[in-house]
Amino acid sequence: MTSVVDAAIAECLSSPDSKYETIEQIKDAASALHQTHACSLCILRFLQIPFGPVYQDQDTQLYEQLGLSEQSAEPCPVCLGILSHDVARQIAEKYTSQDFDAQQVTLGIEVPKSIYVRHRSMQIFCSANTMTQVHNVVDVKDTLKYLVAQQLANHNVAVVAECDTQIDIAFAHAETARDCQFLVDQTNMANSRVAIVAKLTACSDAEFTAHFASPLPLVTTRALVTVSTKRASIFVGGRYLKLERNISQTPFIVEGRRVTEHSVSEIIGNPIQQLTKCDSYNMVGSGREDADVRMLGDGRPFYIECINPRRTRTLDEDICNIERTLSTTNSPVQARRLQVIRAQDTAIIKEGEENKTKHYCALVWFAHELSQEKLAEINDLGKHEIVLEQKTPVRVLHRRAPLTRPRKLLALAIEHIEGRFYRVRIESEAGTYIKEFVHGDLGRTVPSLAGLADSPADIFELDVECVSLDFPPATI
Repeated sequence: MTSVVDAAIAECLSSPDSKYETIEQIKDAASALHQTHACSLCILRFLQIPFGPVYQDQDTQLYEQLGLSEQSAEPCPVCLGILSHDVARQIAEKYTSQDFDAQQVTLGIEVPKSIYVRHRSMQIFCSANTMTQVHNVVDVKDTLKYLVAQQLANHNVAVVAECDTQIDIAFAHAETARDCQFLVDQTNMANSRVAIVAKLTACSDAEFTAHFASPLPLVTTRALVTVSTKRASIFVGGRYLKLERNISQTPFIVEGRRVTEHSVSEIIGNPIQQLTKCDSYNMVGSGREDADVRMLGDGRPFYIECINPRRTRTLDEDICNIERTLSTTNSPVQARRLQVIRAQDTAIIKEGEENKTKHYCALVWFAHELSQEKLAEINDLGKHEIVLEQKTPVRVLHRRAPLTRPRKLLALAIEHIEGRFYRVRIESEAGTYIKEFVHGDLGRTVPSLAGLADSPADIFELDVECVSLDFPPATI
């Protein structure tokens, strides 16, 4: 029965690119590589044996078939212990322990820069020992990818060229950190992988061996590996209602202290974070109302970016359950049309900043009761577009540039409630400071409702009743 090693050797000999003609030549080359204390996988790489079952934990059989004694437990001086089935298993187990539901991943691998120096040293050693194919050695990163892919396949995870989930695998090896220092000292070049590879390609064998040994110096420690996973964000969009006052849109913290107990982003975002198992999240609203302003009507458009989510599949029903739970528990913050959206759909929020309009309802107090004639005058004026000149409000001057901005009121209506209290309804373009329009902000908003009424005014309550932006889009 043909062994996997025999099959691999036969495939190598039958390749049109192979310069080996007999198995004896392969055994001689393997013996020379073995003397450098290279591991079995590095021997296979430098023999240019194609990937296959022979790479899958066949060390004992490989050594027997090639007439070699098994290597000691010392780290391989070529790959620094990176090419190990145990390392590949460790990487796969680390990924699966993070509970991602991705069935496809890409691999990003960073190896110590000394790997490239040691690779060149082995090429020179092979040439000196009349071995062939030294310029077409199987790459160490490709070999590790193959090993890790085999381990991940045991967990029904496939390694592909492109997808939204990447396992980042980084190796460090302090013992060989100065292997490439002679290249840096010679040329004053940057100590980067690209620069080192370029210099190694350019320098001659004689120039290289004047500074670095061939065969390789041995090592006593293995490269250390760190594994992390990053996944493209997913986005959950919808519209929120804020039925109570003194709730900020996002956590309101000043000098380390919370100003409001609750925030819209936490009430909606925390259960979404628990559902998607994301590292963190960001909420982006189509504008924002002050903490003491309610958001009524059909709600304010928003989306939540879930950063590095573990779960992205089959979310629709669970997201609908979040919306239902907020409703049935009488939460002060409600959600409407909550759903997963595409990344490109988030642009609607940004684009709507200039185009959307808002409808407000305010409870306003005037220092003097207004006559019916004055009410009629204001209501007649409010049937037409009113252009305001608004300087940056005093209350936000500490964080906003001192500019004068033209803003449009598209509609204005006022009705008497009782005493000196009035209900005022306003439709305005985005970016209008409604509170400042009402009281004038010390003359910084012109015209103001106080000015139109010829009476000092203040706003007691303010509600947003409509944000006219179609989001999430109905096509989602």
